[in-house]
Amino acid sequence: MSEYVTVEVEYGGDANIAELYVNQVLTSEGEEHYRDPAAGDLGSPIAQMLYTAVEGIIGLTISEDCLTVQRDPDYPWEAIIDEVRDALRDWYL
Repeated sequence: MSEYVTVEVEYGGDANIAELYVNQVLTSEGEEHYRDPAAGDLGSPIAQMLYTAVEGIIGLTISEDCLTVQRDPDYPWEAIIDEVRDALRDWYL
């Protein structure tokens, strides 16, 4: 495992969706899709952790090294990304 967690962000055409590429394995079970926080509460441990730790996430797809995050437009990306980065650092380190 790497000694640190890095997160690279890519924004697409939808202002409320971003892809966060992580240098850690997020899942080895194939893509996980969570359409809302209630689904995340029943999902994998990492989905549960992200929905609990990060305000503003309303949809989440987890693949091997990428989080596709849909945000509540009332929350700024900077805050969400910082909170995701901190949560992942705590999770892996």
